[in-house]
Amino acid sequence: MTFQDKINEMKTKMFDIISTKEITYLKDLDKRIKINKFGKFNYWRIYEDRNSKVWQFLSELEDNKVYTLILMFSKNNRPDEPYITLSQQILITSKSNSLLMTYFINNKLKETINLYNISELEGIIIFKFKPVKINFNEHNTF
Repeated sequence: MTFQDKINEMKTKMFDIISTKEITYLKDLDKRIKINKFGKFNYWRIYEDRNSKVWQFLSELEDNKVYTLILMFSKNNRPDEPYITLSQQILITSKSNSLLMTYFINNKLKETINLYNISELEGIIIFKFKPVKINFNEHNTF
C-alpha cells in the first residue's frame, strides 16, 4: 500500500468517526492534520423539534466533506442583536449522529440556563457552518 493509499484510507475512516459516537471538537484534531477554514459561512435555523431538524440538516450536507459548525442561540434571529455562542467549533459530516448532536445542543442550552441563572431560553438555534478542507501533513509519519 502506497503512502497516498494510506492517506485516502485515513480520510475515509475520518468520515465514519467525526461526531458519530462523541462530539469532535476542531481544537482536538491531531496537529499533523491541517484544516483550511477559508470560505463563507452558511446558516441553518432551528425553530422547533430539534432532533428531526438536526437530522434534516445533516442529510443535506454533501458526502465526503467535513464541516466546521458553531452553535449559536438567538432570541429574535436578528443579526444586529446579541446572541449566545453555545460551544467551541465542532466538526461534522453528513454521517454525524443527529441524536448525539441533539443531546449535545440540549445540554448546552441547560448549561446556559444554569450559568446565567434564568428559568428558560426561548429563541432560535442557529448553525453557523462551512466546509473545511483537510490537508494531511505529508512530512510526518502516521
